[in-house]
Amino acid sequence: MTDLIVVPQADHWRRLKSLVLDSVSSQITKRVYNLGLDEFFLWYGEEPRPGFTKATVSAWRVALEARGLGAVWINVRITAVRKLAVEAADNGLLAPELAAGITRVKGVASKGVRLGNWLTVRGIDHSRVPGANYAAL
Repeated sequence: MTDLIVVPQADHWRRLKSLVLDSVSSQITKRVYNLGLDEFFLWYGEEPRPGFTKATVSAWRVALEARGLGAVWINVRITAVRKLAVEAADNGLLAPELAAGITRVKGVASKGVRLGNWLTVRGIDHSRVPGANYAAL
């Protein structure tokens, strides 16, 4: 039961995708998941794959990295596919063991250094914050 049963038929694909999109409340998350899932299914259908497994999702992650996408963009797409695996398993469309493996696909580590004036407890200038009592910090 590693095949993603609904891939060949557009109507079934829409129903499976709607399971994922209906499980999140944020409109922004729905929009980003929708794009990520569409992109995943296009990639999945480009050539024969061994099924919807952890190895397949890991291969997709490698393909996203090869395109030069940033860590955040890759991680959002991977998260949408993880959610797809969970919803498919919850609805009897994917074996729970396979869904568990897919949810363990690692995201991409962020690289770089943050720039800017980040506020830390040590960095607070108490004299510049009128009326604030930061003694408790």
